[in-house]
Amino acid sequence: MPGELLIGEAVARGYPPAVLYLRNDATVSTEVCAFNYFSVFMKDHPEVDAHVWFFDGAGKPAGYFHRELGVNGQLQLQTSELCPHISGTVAMTLVPKHETKLRPGRKVTTGYYAQYYSQHGAITLSHEREPVAAAPFPTSAWMQSYLTRLLKESGVVLVNSCMASEGVSVGTARLMALDGTELGQRSLPEIAPMGAARIGTLDLFPDAERLIGAAEGFALEFKGTNIASPFSYYEFANGKFSLHHF
Repeated sequence: MPGELLIGEAVARGYPPAVLYLRNDATVSTEVCAFNYFSVFMKDHPEVDAHVWFFDGAGKPAGYFHRELGVNGQLQLQTSELCPHISGTVAMTLVPKHETKLRPGRKVTTGYYAQYYSQHGAITLSHEREPVAAAPFPTSAWMQSYLTRLLKESGVVLVNSCMASEGVSVGTARLMALDGTELGQRSLPEIAPMGAARIGTLDLFPDAERLIGAAEGFALEFKGTNIASPFSYYEFANGKFSLHHF
């Protein structure tokens, strides 16, 4: 669209968008929330441009949004109105209209929140963690614990925050006992650049119940390449959805 800022240009200018999970379906809708905090630090020129990009689970562009924010301006964007029935990733950056010249190698990543509204009344939220990467990167191991009694409701959301065409995410998942014992290991499905995948624990490890046994808890570990900080989730039969960063 005319006047659209390309996501690669934002990265090159030193304002890489931060990436979060996007989910708009019959169960959950996503709202993106931001505050123009530049107006606190740049009082003479407080205005910013908010740029938001949307991608589906396969990393294909699914939409773009732009809005100017003035002094103490806020954005509460119901993404389901722009890209209904799309689940994948959302990336946002705030760029000051009077840009400060950044020192070489420096970058300013936007802080914002996403709120996930269950159609059955539950609300969960997450803040941004990962900037869009222009080149592939290694992922150190991320681990999160879960309750065994909610094994069937549990899972993980994996986000690929790399925009490079060669930046497909690959890796391994491990099912772990809380004492550090490995109970199982498998390769992860590939995730396209800027794509995402929501995977149930029992889809990863169908025999997890047997492997975990009577233990009250277990953990999942993920590592590989181009995997942003994962999200653990529980999704219940009544439609309520809970999401947390590792």
